Amino acid sequence: MKKRFFLATILLAILLTSCSVFNQKDKASAKKIDNKTKNGLSLQELDLFQTEWELIKMGTTKPKLTATDNKVSILFSKDNSHFAGFSGCNRYSGKYDIKKEKLLFDNIISTKMACPEADMTFETNYLNALNKVNNFAINGDTLFLKKDERAVLIFLAK
Repeated sequence: MKKRFFLATILLAILLTSCSVFNQKDKASAKKIDNKTKNGLSLQELDLFQTEWELIKMGTTKPKLTATDNKVSILFSKDNSHFAGFSGCNRYSGKYDIKKEKLLFDNIISTKMACPEADMTFETNYLNALNKVNNFAINGDTLFLKKDERAVLIFLAK
């Protein structure tokens, strides 16, 4: 009788321990999945193309627009080397040239709608910053447009 009780106690302890270990592994796996997805896309699938990027910093400054709730953004087309986006007051577009991590913008054009002076100044600075970019890096869901090693514009995948 004592042997059966001892055996039952050991089996119960093993069963409870194994359930706890599996539950912890399942939680860790779920966290990995949550951390690797954004808007239903795997972060490993995020690349420069066909992802809409929202500006979160220009240099060390966060964008602050007064006249709109729209966010400054950029979208790169993979098929025809064109890009387009919203720059604070106006829509803009142009061509880009890319080779590995090297990236150059060319022929940037924009609409010419009026908006508050602060937003116009921000937009001018943003478009000038695009002209300075010569390379890029993507880390997870963040795009860094850089001049040499310094991040000029930082975007987050939408």
